[in-house]
Amino acid sequence: MNRLVHFFLLSLAIFTLGCANISSPQGGPEDETPPKLLNSIPEIGQTNYTGDKLILTFDEWVTTKKLETDIIITPRITGSFKTRIKKNIIELTFYEPLKENTTYAVSFGSTIQDITNNNPAENLNLSFSTGPFIDSLTVSGNIKTLLDQEPAEEALVALYISSDSTDILNGVASYFSITDTLGNYKFRNLPAGTYRLYATNDKNNNNRADSKSEKYGFYPDTLQLTQNMEGLNFTIQNLNTTQLRRMSARHFGEYFDITFNKDITDFQPITSEQLYFRPEGRDKIRFFRNDRNYSDTLSLIYQATDSLNHTLQDTVSLYFTQSKIDKTDFTITTEPNIPQALPGDTLIFKFSKPLLSYNLDSIQISLDSIQTITPDETRFRFNKYRTELNTGLAISEYVSRQKPTLSIITAEGAFIAADQDSSEQFEKKFNFTEAEETAVIVGNISTTAPNIIVQLISASSKKVIKQTTERQFRFSYLPAGRYMVRVINDTNDNGKLDIGNILTGEVPEDVHYYFDTY
Repeated sequence: MNRLVHFFLLSLAIFTLGCANISSPQGGPEDETPPKLLNSIPEIGQTNYTGDKLILTFDEWVTTKKLETDIIITPRITGSFKTRIKKNIIELTFYEPLKENTTYAVSFGSTIQDITNNNPAENLNLSFSTGPFIDSLTVSGNIKTLLDQEPAEEALVALYISSDSTDILNGVASYFSITDTLGNYKFRNLPAGTYRLYATNDKNNNNRADSKSEKYGFYPDTLQLTQNMEGLNFTIQNLNTTQLRRMSARHFGEYFDITFNKDITDFQPITSEQLYFRPEGRDKIRFFRNDRNYSDTLSLIYQATDSLNHTLQDTVSLYFTQSKIDKTDFTITTEPNIPQALPGDTLIFKFSKPLLSYNLDSIQISLDSIQTITPDETRFRFNKYRTELNTGLAISEYVSRQKPTLSIITAEGAFIAADQDSSEQFEKKFNFTEAEETAVIVGNISTTAPNIIVQLISASSKKVIKQTTERQFRFSYLPAGRYMVRVINDTNDNGKLDIGNILTGEVPEDVHYYFDTY
């Protein structure tokens, strides 16, 4: 095999050299030099400018790309402008007069390019004043996304005058900046004053944040700008501030669905009756009939909670109807869900519908098809929705040098769902990975914070694999792979990451990541 590969590479090299010998030159190197600004009207730093145009002259012919949408003029101008291009000259004419005694900063980004190879003019910024002096204060910092701490590239950073009654959710700011590939931003030529600072990924380019679909965030303190300020770093994240409400409550086939206008984090019926329900996506709860008569109607009071911890208490008429629509499939999976089991794994059954009952005699667990294992029913634990059954069966109890195979067979009808659907025969086999073949990640978090959460996260799926609240942490029995450790400053000690609330001025809890190839 190696000889074949070497021969192929050698032949390829000879073929390539042969082609090079007979080919003719294709011209000189490609022009990668960006256009250079020769002069401008007004000049950079000019004061007392009274014109209605910006005229820029370059050292070569130029064109524009997305100039109307990507140029940043601060403070925000009234009206728009028209563009005229003639060879190496670009002229912008404003439809409305500029404000008096105001310093304007114009950032062109990559909107002006040479006409031959589209090389953008670099660091093209123009500042001038319609008054007798130029404001020169700056504000700078860095924006990251909260959950992964990655730089927020091309995020819109908005600076609002503190006396404005609007914010990034409901109004357009006076001053804007755009982050670079590292998430860095900088405002230039600012006047002294009091400001509020926000950012958003602004996917729809309307210069504000849509809380339903866009990430956004804010700097917690009001800026008292009397000198240059730097290091104003904060994060953006998804946080839907829309008031939680019910969109619909109606039957679907033989089920009954309650749908909300946004994602919910918790749902709780207020009733003594035994009801079977489960989340159907993030914004819907599905109820299952069980043995209720089709003619029965229950006036159901419930509480739903959103990510802002706002609670909706509501009442619906819960009922079920006969339907020709087929029931959804009743399926079973297990955790671990891969054939290779690790020490420390516990056998969990997962169901696509809430479980009504099970037949323990129909659940067969065997080791190497020789030793039969009888699960201890007293260790069985259901989750809130009865869609997960933790058997308490620790796989590590059966690891041995012989690397046995653990077989699970559940007979047809071993599990009955809340809609009276019965399970098909299910079979799963696990091979054991010995402890010596696994990895361990240990560490110590040095912090004065009273409450922290340390999470081990898969670098590929970004899912939380394990977590602890101990400062000296140890994550054992890990398969080879790449991981991240995320540390959350759990300031309110509620066991989860709180992402803040712009409406109340609550900032997200601090998050720190530690990366390595483990």
